[in-house]
Amino acid sequence: MTNSHAARDIDTSRPHSARMYDYYLGGKDHFEIDREAGEAAATAYPGIFECARQNRGFMHRATRVLAREHGIRQWLDIGTGIP
Repeated sequence: MTNSHAARDIDTSRPHSARMYDYYLGGKDHFEIDREAGEAAATAYPGIFECARQNRGFMHRATRVLAREHGIRQWLDIGTGIP
């Protein structure tokens, strides 16, 4: 799949959880619809931004421990994240 083809496959008319998560983390890979949905979620749960940051921090800490203390060198990341 070429980059131009991939870009055409992105539906920017509907929010996506991975892009909303990027918004919560202060990233740059989201669209207006994702920000709007993110703000709506934050209205219902104001702690969502802090939760996203804490979740990311835990992932980094856990990964470092597994690599440094347990010698794990390969990872399989399964999720809906942005490539």
